[in-house]
Amino acid sequence: MQAVINDKAVIIADLSQKELNDEAIYVVHHGAKMWVKKYDKQNKIFISINPDFSHLVYKEDEAHIVGRVLLTFTNL
Repeated sequence: MQAVINDKAVIIADLSQKELNDEAIYVVHHGAKMWVKKYDKQNKIFISINPDFSHLVYKEDEAHIVGRVLLTFTNL
């Protein structure tokens, strides 16, 4: 299965959108790296949209929200 957003994709994120919405995709900073994660409001966690990284789950209070992903471009 291929990732929803591949490693060569260009991501456009709104850095002013920090309000968390269920199932929305965000750029988050955790562990000195930036990650693209989906927010799970019920459990208050960020989860991977790529099944290869499903083990990387971050609690809401452990990650810094950089911004909400608006668009992705994969074939530039």
